[in-house]
Amino acid sequence: MLLFQKKKIQQTENERLVHKIQMVKHDLDKYQRIVDRSIEPSLDVQTELKRKRAKYMFLLKEARYRRINGYHNV
Repeated sequence: MLLFQKKKIQQTENERLVHKIQMVKHDLDKYQRIVDRSIEPSLDVQTELKRKRAKYMFLLKEARYRRINGYHNV
């Protein structure tokens, strides 16, 4: 019984991670489009873009570590 609960919790957390990756990717793409349209983005804007990209890469590495293959419809 305990093993089933552990797998269920793991599956739920994996689904949350996939959903979070999708949200962060959407936010990153939106911010990237804004920066691309800017004539001369400020240092703060460029730093924020790098922070968003680093967060996205971190989440992808976590998904790879958990061996989550592809995106599921969450």
